[in-house]
Amino acid sequence: MSSLNATQADGYYHPPSYIESGDYKKKSVSQHAGSKGTNQSQLYGVVRFELPFKCVCTSCEKIIGKGTRFNAKKDNAGEFYTTKIYKFTFKCYECKNPMVLRTNPEKADYDFVSGIRRKVETWDTEAAGSLGVFDMNNKSQLHSKTADPIGKLERDISIRQKQTAANKRVSSLLSINDRDYKPDADNNALLRKTYRKDRKEKKRRLDEGHSRGLAVELLDEKASDVSAAKKIKYNKSHNNSVKKERRNFLNIRSSSIFGDRSTKQTAMLQAAERKNGIASTPSSLHTSASDKEKSKKKSKSKPPTATSGTLDLLTSYLSD
Repeated sequence: MSSLNATQADGYYHPPSYIESGDYKKKSVSQHAGSKGTNQSQLYGVVRFELPFKCVCTSCEKIIGKGTRFNAKKDNAGEFYTTKIYKFTFKCYECKNPMVLRTNPEKADYDFVSGIRRKVETWDTEAAGSLGVFDMNNKSQLHSKTADPIGKLERDISIRQKQTAANKRVSSLLSINDRDYKPDADNNALLRKTYRKDRKEKKRRLDEGHSRGLAVELLDEKASDVSAAKKIKYNKSHNNSVKKERRNFLNIRSSSIFGDRSTKQTAMLQAAERKNGIASTPSSLHTSASDKEKSKKKSKSKPPTATSGTLDLLTSYLSD
């Protein structure tokens, strides 16, 4: 019987010699390495580090913006009292230059150890258009009785001039604010009126384009465009074709809707032949002027007759 299936399998007797020899330690200690972690921080000490300042790589002079993230190796670099000091090692994106930053708990700041430096940016109050900070130049010297009276007077004049300029700036800003933002109801009405006018103009131009078969918004008509359009001259053949089409259209409009029998019969014959797949010859469709006159004289004397083939075609066309 297997020892695992036996009753009280864990209750085997171990003699004192087994305990004294220390053999039990070899079996009780695990023979396999345990888990060292579940993420890269626990396994390799790699964390996602975000730059706290705008920095510059000392190797390629690449500017790295504030908030750029790196996979950095995090190490313990000592302690300041009871606060741990951490060192972060990572590489530049461009040149793969190793860069090292270290926390500084004493100054609540970071130390740029190697491969990287902080980008220093100065603030020019005059270029930015701000009021800036007044330079008081040693307050104790200003109010000292032993101070130079001429120097004190010059400093007072300088401070007074700066205050005057600042007051003018503030008053101009207040006047601009009162002019642009104080009558808010009137400004709102004016703005809505302007937008309403623009919307109506845009809708009018769009409707005009739709009326002409265009799906785009037309621009306003200009006098230069009108004069240029009037100066356009088409070639002679185009003008002749336009006149011919216009003449034919007027003839059709002025003629009777019934027409003469010969024309109507010819049209019906052509339609019947096209439907039955019979090719018509030019000689059968077109007649000369003399033939037309003869046909007119015959039509006055007696009614026209049709052949058996013509009657069959007409009958089939009318029946369909």
